[in-house]
Amino acid sequence: MREFFRSLLRRVAVTCCPRLICRRSPVRWRLLRGWLVSGKRNVRIGAGCVVSGSVEFAEGVTLEDYVRLIGSPTIRLGRDVYINSFCMILGDIEVGDHAMISQFVNIWGRSHRFARKDEPIWVQHGPGGQGYKTAPIRIGPATWIGPHVTVLRGVTIGEGAVVGANAVVTKDVPPFAVAMGAPARVRGFRGVTSPDGELRYDSDAEGNRT
Repeated sequence: MREFFRSLLRRVAVTCCPRLICRRSPVRWRLLRGWLVSGKRNVRIGAGCVVSGSVEFAEGVTLEDYVRLIGSPTIRLGRDVYINSFCMILGDIEVGDHAMISQFVNIWGRSHRFARKDEPIWVQHGPGGQGYKTAPIRIGPATWIGPHVTVLRGVTIGEGAVVGANAVVTKDVPPFAVAMGAPARVRGFRGVTSPDGELRYDSDAEGNRT
């Protein structure tokens, strides 16, 4: 019975618009709604967010407006994770403590099957089909994912890594690497600088790691 009421409160907290319920104190309502959804302290959930499936929050998580989280089977968000507006995260996903995810980021832990050309793609994974291709995604602590990035299934992004805007991440990114492009490739490492003190980008960046 307790689980039923908690589920009901969670649905109300996710779907209600904070502007209608608490026009004068949006921050306080974001905290209240965050607690109702997560059961953890200092969790902030913005307007229009969707949280479904199994999603586990640590303390201090912030979801800005219109973030969508679908745990399949589970999304785990570490302490003080920040996710900006209009992000879509689906699958078996783990995000480490203090990670920052910018706006319009897609983190997608599954993909359609499409090898057969005699059947529509929708049929190939739908009822009676072979299902989706899935693999977990792991994003390390203190990472920064730039705007409009897409992270595909099976990828691990190491601790402290930075992924530049509009990148498409199809392979693992090492710890403290700076990755850019579509598909993303390592262009440098944090702590490896040029004589003027700026981050050095080179074609052989992986050989310059310290």
